[in-house]
Amino acid sequence: MRNNVFAVLTISAVLVGCNESMSSLTDPDMQAAASSGVENAADAAARTYEVTIENLTGSQPFSPGIVATHTRQEHAFQVGEFASEGIRLIAKTGSPGTALAELGGVPGVDQVVSTGSPVGCVGCSGPPSTLTIPIEARANANRLSVAVMLICTNDGFVGLDGVRLPGGFKPVTYMASAYDAGTELNDELSTSIVDACGAIGPVDFPGDGDSRTATSEPISHHAGIQGVGDLSAAHGWTDPVARITVRRVK
Repeated sequence: MRNNVFAVLTISAVLVGCNESMSSLTDPDMQAAASSGVENAADAAARTYEVTIENLTGSQPFSPGIVATHTRQEHAFQVGEFASEGIRLIAKTGSPGTALAELGGVPGVDQVVSTGSPVGCVGCSGPPSTLTIPIEARANANRLSVAVMLICTNDGFVGLDGVRLPGGFKPVTYMASAYDAGTELNDELSTSIVDACGAIGPVDFPGDGDSRTATSEPISHHAGIQGVGDLSAAHGWTDPVARITVRRVK
């Protein structure tokens, strides 16, 4: 009997040791936690990424917006669904505050951050045409969403909906398309478009306010500039409008 008990205890110890060894070999974050002796498990599990947004157009500067890490069950937006108020305000005014508050309260969202500044269009005066934003993800938050306004539109935006974060340190690149938030009539009038379009876009416009004719349509791929108002071919584009590169740095 003593021999049987000794054998059971020995096998159990070996299995525990194997499990611990496999964890340390397959999870770099667990290795870091074990070696530091001061980090708690939640901090050690945090992965840090850099998200670089590159504007591919010579016609459409991008507004500040949001970048979020989350589980695969969550979405910042979805084509065919109605835009949240946060996405509406990004697509209409380039203001990310409401979207930050909305997504910050969702259990499946790990982190949501503002991009902080506009991204200029290629060859336009104003800000650079690339911008890099750091963001973290923990546990099973392995998806990324992005939303920034196409400034010279009524309610157009550039987005990524729940793409996979890189599993390792090799960067991944996504080509992002233009979407219509469906919350405003696309009359293409300068009086319905933010004044920043004239300031940093391809064509000068006077500062003449930012009115809105509300609509209620689901998010869809943007049809582009139709030339029905003050916007012209100078503001047009073809998809993709942005190259978004995600690189794990920690």
